[in-house]
Amino acid sequence: MKRNTLLLAAIVGLGTGCNGPWPASMEQQPAVQPLMMPRPAPVGSVQVGGVEHLEDREDDADLVNPHPRDPQTVALGKQLFAIHCVACHGADGHGNGLISKVFPPAPDLRHISICARTDGFIYGTLTAGGRAMPSMREGLSARDRWSLVTWVREIQAAGCVGAQPVEPAEAATAADAPTAASPEGAP
Repeated sequence: MKRNTLLLAAIVGLGTGCNGPWPASMEQQPAVQPLMMPRPAPVGSVQVGGVEHLEDREDDADLVNPHPRDPQTVALGKQLFAIHCVACHGADGHGNGLISKVFPPAPDLRHISICARTDGFIYGTLTAGGRAMPSMREGLSARDRWSLVTWVREIQAAGCVGAQPVEPAEAATAADAPTAASPEGAP
């Protein structure tokens, strides 16, 4: 009898302590619903696992490669490049892969415009994707993507190719300048 009284008191106590109806299923629990963005990470936090959330590849442009440029990192980057990147960028990184024959060609990784980009920008491109490049976030860890950045830098060590783009104002000035063949003031 005493036990039944205690059980009844506990049930009544728990029942009166709730401010609302008891949730019947997990769908009624507060949670991130499908197609909703997760809450942003706290300022200054460092991600140690999971999938990175990046809106744009520019978001990581100021990052510095945290891994040393040692033979192990270079070898891992070369191996991952052969698996994930050769189809579009080609074995030499010049954008002459098999996919580039069917789709718009991938950029030459030794082009001067890519050589000028920061390691963080290249990492951000691998993570978030680019104009025609898909995101490489799934299936590759952050370490793997940084190793790919290291391999891209190894490819670029042979020298960058291409000309620096000429600004329209510079092109107009160059066209107006007199040449040795035509005297100044001649039409």
